[in-house]
Amino acid sequence: MGRVKSKFPTGNIVIKNKKPNKEGKVALYLCYNINTTPVTITTDIFVKPDDWDSKTQTVKSKNPAAVRLNNQLKLQREKVDEQIMAYEGHLTADIVRKMLKGEFAQQNDPKKIDFIQYATEYNQQRYDLEKLSYSTYYNGDRYIKKFQRFLSEQTGEGIIYLTDLTIDLIEKYKTYCIKRGNTKEGINKMLTPLIKAAMYATDNDLLSAKVSAQIKQSYFDLKERQYRSEVEDSEVRYLTEEQMQQFVDLYSKVKFNRTREIMDMFLFAFHACGLRVSDIVTLEWSHIDWEQHELSKNLVKGKVPHTIPLTDAAMDILKRWQEKNLNKRFVFSLLDSTFDTSDAALLDKKIKSKNRILQTSLNEVGNKIGLPFNLTMHIARHTFAVLALNRGVTIHMISRLLGHSSIITTEKVYAEFLPDTITEEVKTKLSFGYMPSSF
Repeated sequence: MGRVKSKFPTGNIVIKNKKPNKEGKVALYLCYNINTTPVTITTDIFVKPDDWDSKTQTVKSKNPAAVRLNNQLKLQREKVDEQIMAYEGHLTADIVRKMLKGEFAQQNDPKKIDFIQYATEYNQQRYDLEKLSYSTYYNGDRYIKKFQRFLSEQTGEGIIYLTDLTIDLIEKYKTYCIKRGNTKEGINKMLTPLIKAAMYATDNDLLSAKVSAQIKQSYFDLKERQYRSEVEDSEVRYLTEEQMQQFVDLYSKVKFNRTREIMDMFLFAFHACGLRVSDIVTLEWSHIDWEQHELSKNLVKGKVPHTIPLTDAAMDILKRWQEKNLNKRFVFSLLDSTFDTSDAALLDKKIKSKNRILQTSLNEVGNKIGLPFNLTMHIARHTFAVLALNRGVTIHMISRLLGHSSIITTEKVYAEFLPDTITEEVKTKLSFGYMPSSF
């Protein structure tokens, strides 16, 4: 999600209290209406009610100081207008209130942004947008302040800049909370407003996706939870090593180039550690680090930051598509370059539509290599997981590469479907030989 430019609100000069003071004058106020919330501040300018033109919002010329007063009003309004127009992000009443008081300074340098203040303002912003109940907002504010107290005890200062935020610090905070008698479930709740703020910072290019992804995974695993909603399939279908080779052998033989392009997407999903079709559709060139051979993006499912290394095979596919130059933004050109991915409903509709198209072509490919089931993009994900497990990659690593929020999810999806792997492990690694020669 890129930065969202706030709609420019109109500042008005108004008379709030029509009752004149002892001199027969009333105060003029600068007022902005932010999401139906009026935010006002006195201009410290007083005029007689008859000297004020409410339609033009100017002091009438019959006032001897009209030119000077109007210039002062204009300068005050323009100063706030400029800050509002320069502001990037969701504009809240609290932010405009600070602008009016001269307390707001736009900060885009992560080295100068205090994470505590950033998290506090984001928690307030979510409440203003009615994304949080009051109790959640209130508790979130308390949890952020508790993290601030931890920082004060650790460093002597209750601030930390975004560039200094690390997973090691979060782990120390978890230990700190445990020592004070907090439960793991309670600590997870305390971490939530911090994690949400870190993810938002990544969305606004203030924190690396790698750091926020690590912080996102700092939640304690609660064994008693079932995580049923994250179990992806009741039946796992995947291609064996032999079937994968048949798929690759068919690549140069298919009749239509579009079929070959869709096979490319399947292979990339496989080589990119089982990337979901939703993330294939939304994959952008900006998500690719060509020097580090890494892919970093917010996963569509769960909306969490995800960073994975890319194999040479995955990089080769990307280079091929880069040479095609089909789309300046989206790698596989499945969405128009101007598509608004922040529209969740429309995006979901588009992904489902594209998935149906991809599946039609993959079904034909699957038939040609004699598969006993329909070939889908999601099978690339299962194939990666199963073949990786068969090659000795730990289930912990598989879980992380797949982007699962818990290893419990990975175990539920794949463990019971790998009898060959389990048998081989027992035979080769668990035959200890501690048996007497005779009974």
